Amino acid sequence: MNKKFVSFCVAVLVFSVLSCGKTDSAVVVTEWQIPFLNVLTGPIASIGGYLQWGAERAAAEINAAGGIAGKPVRIVGIDTGMESANGITEMSKLLDTALLVMGPVPEPVILAAVPLAAEEGIYSFTATTSYEYAADFYPWAISWFPPTEEPLPPIVTGWLKHTGGKRVVQFVENYSVWAGMAKAHEQGIRDAGAAVLNQVDVPGDAVSFGPLAVSALSRNPDSIIFACNAQKIPGIIAELKTRGWNNMGSLLVFSSGDDASLYTVGGNTINGIMIYNYADPALSNPRWDAFREAFKEEYNGIEPFSLSTNYYDAVYMIKRAIEETGITGDPKQLAAERVLIRDYCNEIQDFEGIQFTWSNVRGYPRNKPVYLFEIRDGAKVKVLEIVPE
Repeated sequence: MNKKFVSFCVAVLVFSVLSCGKTDSAVVVTEWQIPFLNVLTGPIASIGGYLQWGAERAAAEINAAGGIAGKPVRIVGIDTGMESANGITEMSKLLDTALLVMGPVPEPVILAAVPLAAEEGIYSFTATTSYEYAADFYPWAISWFPPTEEPLPPIVTGWLKHTGGKRVVQFVENYSVWAGMAKAHEQGIRDAGAAVLNQVDVPGDAVSFGPLAVSALSRNPDSIIFACNAQKIPGIIAELKTRGWNNMGSLLVFSSGDDASLYTVGGNTINGIMIYNYADPALSNPRWDAFREAFKEEYNGIEPFSLSTNYYDAVYMIKRAIEETGITGDPKQLAAERVLIRDYCNEIQDFEGIQFTWSNVRGYPRNKPVYLFEIRDGAKVKVLEIVPE
């Protein structure tokens, strides 16, 4: 892949098609267009950037192999920023033509724009948010994750059993799904037989982290979880270290912290910390190996982030759904074909994602693993893998 991708932040995909005017059962499009409602500007544009990168890569691979049902696919990036109003405006433009919608991203835009899509009967690929945001719109939205309370408590419990931690404090920023993730962490702490200490609230505009570190250490923890912006985490860790913290393995970063700024800002400061997410760099298969190397080339040697494969896989899922259900792209069949896409993806079985194969029941996966890693010199070294029963 070349380096023509723009840096963005969390993803919403709307899938619309071009008609050639035919009305028979054959494909009638000359090109499958996939508008991607994404965060391309603003504080989390870096996330949208690698989400877009993944979708673009999938499209390039698919086109090189003959396209979707013999027709090329093109990703069209649409910027909503982090503004709910932008999401409503852009979604409204697609109500009459979209076959499906990927996203929106981030959560405030999801809550504003997906109701429009669901009311119109358009399926939304909300592939980077927690299950709970998609569940409100079922069957017209799909989740890439199971309910938060399923994978997060076991991985936190596994971390504490690995480190022997008994007293845990969390840094929590009240943004989006992060507070809910912190609540799931608390269950994992209790399941490990450890004490949940009062959390430290991280202001969204925080630029000085010394007081936050002092507040956390005053609770006398032996373990700390970070559920806050990736840019803030290295600064907080640095302040903890200046105050005597040296047990790096007892610092756990949540999956949303797995972003470029964690590594570029953190550098050697984060050596030895733990992080959990949903992608294992050490896995090996032809597609993943090529994706990983291309990503590292694009992002200055950094391993693919936790969410980087989500919209790559989403484009491939759309391909399979179109080809196996006989979607034509005929505007006269739009309503019926929207339902075909919805029903197929909500119950898709044995979908071959870039890293592993999973199956859906009622619009979310039942068997995707979550991993615990140690960060060593910027690389992730796997410590634990949890596969849901």
